[in-house]
Amino acid sequence: GVVFLAYAARKEERLNQLKSDFIATVSHELKTPLSLIRMFGEMLATDRVPTPEKRAQYLDIIVRESERLTSLIENVLDFAKLERGRGSYELAEGDVGDAVVRAANVYRYRAEREGVSLVVDVEEDLPSAEIDERAIQLAVTNLVDNALKYAPGSEEIRVHVRQHDDSVRVDVIDQGPGVPPEDRQRIFDRFVRLAQRPGKAGDAPVRGSGIGLALVKHIAESHRGKAWVE
Repeated sequence: GVVFLAYAARKEERLNQLKSDFIATVSHELKTPLSLIRMFGEMLATDRVPTPEKRAQYLDIIVRESERLTSLIENVLDFAKLERGRGSYELAEGDVGDAVVRAANVYRYRAEREGVSLVVDVEEDLPSAEIDERAIQLAVTNLVDNALKYAPGSEEIRVHVRQHDDSVRVDVIDQGPGVPPEDRQRIFDRFVRLAQRPGKAGDAPVRGSGIGLALVKHIAESHRGKAWVE
């Protein structure tokens, strides 16, 4: 009993530390895009832009940071529901392929801007399924976002949707370095972020909150499915 209580206390202490780190990370993640949006928005509003090219560049930054801010807020809101035990989803008859296409298209502009071909392949005549379309879209946007962040230098990201036995399978495939076998289960835990794999000199560190893949797993399991990495 003493050993168990000591273990439980250490586990609780570790979880509290992870939550503190999460709050600090999210606060920073929110502050960064908001600062950039405000700075470049003020420059455009006060007409302090020297050339049309710079204007287009600043607008591009505002759009990109707005996308990142929206994605982060959606993740935090869904994660808060999950933490409070209200992470159930509103399921209705829906088209998984259509939900995946709309989610992937959110990142098409960003992919093109980064020189990545985003290919979405949906098998014809997929069966309909009981899904929460917004949740499915959130899961797919998290996976495509991860592929863009953690697979620098990829020429292509493929999103496949096909029937698999009596289920619908969604694959998001990148050309990155992959995940070590010992970490393939751990990456779906809350607050876990793996050390960044070596890249090109000068590569910026990848930012994130450590909740994206936890939400992907929760969404999959709430649809009587599962999530995994190969």
